Amino acid sequence: MDEQSNVNAAVQSGSSAGPIIGAIVILAVVIFGALYFWGQRSESQALNNELDTINIQSESDTTADIEADLNSTELENLDAEMNAS
Repeated sequence: MDEQSNVNAAVQSGSSAGPIIGAIVILAVVIFGALYFWGQRSESQALNNELDTINIQSESDTTADIEADLNSTELENLDAEMNAS
């Protein structure tokens, strides 16, 4: 009977590791999810800033002003959202 009580004591002492590991896994998933959505929000804000820059242009119709607007407009990353999907 003494051996059975030793087995029960060993089983009970190791039972607290499961909930701790589960909590760590859940916490890691929440942190990674938050970082993912934070990154998406940063990309969205960068795209909005680029679009705002495009919308701010001179109202003049002279050739020099149109050329200056074209040179100041960055179009390299305009289709980044389409390429990401």
